[in-house]
Amino acid sequence: MATEFKIALHRFDVNLLPPDARQVGTEAFKLSVMVHFAAEYAAQGLTAMVTVDDKDITVMAFPAEASALDFVMPMLKAGKLDEALPYLESLTKSAPANASVLYNLGICYSELGQFDEAIIRLKRAVQIEPGHAHAWVGIGNAYHRMRKPEQALQAFEKAAEADPNDGYTQRNLGGVLIGFKRIPEAVAHLRKALALMPDDPQAIIGLATALEAVGTAEADEEADTLYVRIIEEHPTSAMVGQAEKARTAFSQKRLKSVGTTGGFRPDVMMYIISALKTFDRVGASARQAIALEIALLGRTGLDINSSDEKYTLKSLPGKFSGLHLLSIMYTAFRQIDPTMDTGADFTAEYQAALQLQAEK
Repeated sequence: MATEFKIALHRFDVNLLPPDARQVGTEAFKLSVMVHFAAEYAAQGLTAMVTVDDKDITVMAFPAEASALDFVMPMLKAGKLDEALPYLESLTKSAPANASVLYNLGICYSELGQFDEAIIRLKRAVQIEPGHAHAWVGIGNAYHRMRKPEQALQAFEKAAEADPNDGYTQRNLGGVLIGFKRIPEAVAHLRKALALMPDDPQAIIGLATALEAVGTAEADEEADTLYVRIIEEHPTSAMVGQAEKARTAFSQKRLKSVGTTGGFRPDVMMYIISALKTFDRVGASARQAIALEIALLGRTGLDINSSDEKYTLKSLPGKFSGLHLLSIMYTAFRQIDPTMDTGADFTAEYQAALQLQAEK
């Protein structure tokens, strides 16, 4: 149980403080007030937290450091960082060797964008407790936000040494290794992160990003599967847009590969002939609606390697394969704007379809 009382600033005896800290309102005054009450209550076996504002000094005394930290944690969890910060600063005067207090204070500073202050507190935490993996991660994240990748990498490696079975640590280390082009190592750490945190969206997209950097067809396929997981399992995540763009890029990459290695595609030509007939029948407005619907559908990636007719459209009856839809969209955009890049090069098939249609 905490006890709390307030003292009006004008009633506090500044002679209790060092001579150079008696100017009310200065940072030296506030710090000395905290230290004064921390020492006073420590003599009684209590932990004191002190805040100083323009009018009052507020003192809260707790029976133990853990109890005092328990008082602050709900503020941190609620995102009330500015409110929690002075209590944590005060608590470091009562508990200067408590790594948990220093860790939470460092993370609070980091989230407020005060990265230098964050690193000072977090480095104190790991000096006291070298195996505090999350404090090392906090140091790494602060350096990363300061655009100091080398220092960030060193901190993340320290975190992994301290606790190799922490998924959060493995995820952060894998992510920074991608930036250093150390892709095989990044994949290994991100695989471990995902094994430890199977439903974590950042671990999923991190591994997908690393696999995409590998550059092989097998790695691309695995990455694509992971991007699908993000879209389907975490539809409200901010990373859905990244996953959708990646899937579209994969589709374009596959199409270009088909165009350069597979030669002329008679099936694509037949799809284009059918699309030309459809557009002649339905007119320009419906053609545009069909093209836009396919383009939106393609944002989540179209499976062009399967012949299964698993797609449907609101603007066009029937069932379609992924390649069939791409062929329809290509045909539409060739008529709307021939310079538009659809990600597919069906020029030969389109010209052949036009020729056959003209001959008829």
